[in-house]
Amino acid sequence: MSLDLLIRGGTLVTPSGPMPADLGVQDGQIVSLALEVYAPARQEVDARGLHVFPGVVDAHVHLNEPGRTHWEGFDTGTRALAAGGATSFLDMPLNSSPPVLNRAAFQAKRAAGEAHSRLDFGLWGA
Repeated sequence: MSLDLLIRGGTLVTPSGPMPADLGVQDGQIVSLALEVYAPARQEVDARGLHVFPGVVDAHVHLNEPGRTHWEGFDTGTRALAAGGATSFLDMPLNSSPPVLNRAAFQAKRAAGEAHSRLDFGLWGA
């Protein structure tokens, strides 16, 4: 098996506590987790001395696109989320213009997210 990404020698932060391990990723999925992973990889990261955390899911985000992108839209908001370790988020319905109160507004919000979000996302509706 060939991996897309191999993170070597980091301290993985798990529900059971920290553990030293290698972590292999293929097609966006963790497929190998062991003290040492023996597989070729397209990209390898030396994480010795570093902690490897799971991604954060932020369930309460206010991105103001469409309509108030100058305030904070999907592009700038998801850059900040990713910098903080988030991998996905759920956007709240009321700060957009128009607010997400009906099907048309939901579809406009979804289209903006699909065009500009750097992360996986879900949308709340009001």
